[in-house]
Amino acid sequence: MQLYDFHYQSLFTFGCRINADKEIVKDCIHEVFCELWENRFDLPEVKQEKSYLFTYLKRKILKTWQDAQKATDTGLSILEQTELSYEAILINTQADEESKIRLQQLLRRISPLQLKIIEYKYFEMLNYDEIALRMNLSPRTVYNQVYEALKTMRKHLKLIMNLLLILISGTEGF
Repeated sequence: MQLYDFHYQSLFTFGCRINADKEIVKDCIHEVFCELWENRFDLPEVKQEKSYLFTYLKRKILKTWQDAQKATDTGLSILEQTELSYEAILINTQADEESKIRLQQLLRRISPLQLKIIEYKYFEMLNYDEIALRMNLSPRTVYNQVYEALKTMRKHLKLIMNLLLILISGTEGF
């Protein structure tokens, strides 16, 4: 916690130079510290902790950006390559309904507290401090709950995304 408190502001300033989206920077800083905590027993000895944290954060932000770019590029290339027939549109509509059902199932896998925090964060666009104030929690608790919820959802979302890609590639013959 001391490491987090001591370096947070400089990491935030540094991160905002790499990515202007402050929420992404905050999320990445949070993920860095959560990953460090999870791997604390396997980490090498670090002599320059500030440099280590800056490098870790920079890589995390760039990976987040690259992942977002890949998702966007994949979506655009699929749309550009596919001219949908009536049958394909029906299949896609059915897939959308199935996706909604799967998303509801995915949201049931997280705790009610995490669900409420995710709702505030991504649907009401509140920042961590606003969520903490509204729910009478510490900002650190909010960070931890968001991280755990997203980790759980990502694990299950990979399966859903693979199924969707199979469905989309299956409609190319129409």
